[in-house]
Amino acid sequence: MASDNITSMQEVASATRDVEGRLRQGCADMTALCRGNVGAAMASSQAAIYGVQEITSTLLAFLQSRAKDSLAAGQQLAGCDSPEALIEVQVEYAKAMLQAYSDEFARLHALSGKMLADVLVPVQRRAALVPARVAIGVADLAA
Repeated sequence: MASDNITSMQEVASATRDVEGRLRQGCADMTALCRGNVGAAMASSQAAIYGVQEITSTLLAFLQSRAKDSLAAGQQLAGCDSPEALIEVQVEYAKAMLQAYSDEFARLHALSGKMLADVLVPVQRRAALVPARVAIGVADLAA
């Protein structure tokens, strides 16, 4: 009866090798998962950097054009010979400025949306892999 509860050294060694193999495979799987996650984070970061560069260059070009327009408006104001002409130049400049800012904000909004979409693509690809990985893990646990 006591001999039924005794485990041989070969059985212990076999069980240990089995557990060791599963642990190694689990570590390899976790390493691959983390490597893929880091890769997705890097791709997202790169997309964010490109997006910010595009927004910044667009904004700098706009500010430069606004500065040129302001100088031109100042020259027009200096050439006015009556209060009515002065007000007319100011009103036209204000209308043009309002339209330019409205157009620029729309452009920046579109660029921001594009950047966000580009940043999310690598993350969404990684997230799409999760159900398959979970299914494999559950199958391994059940085995």
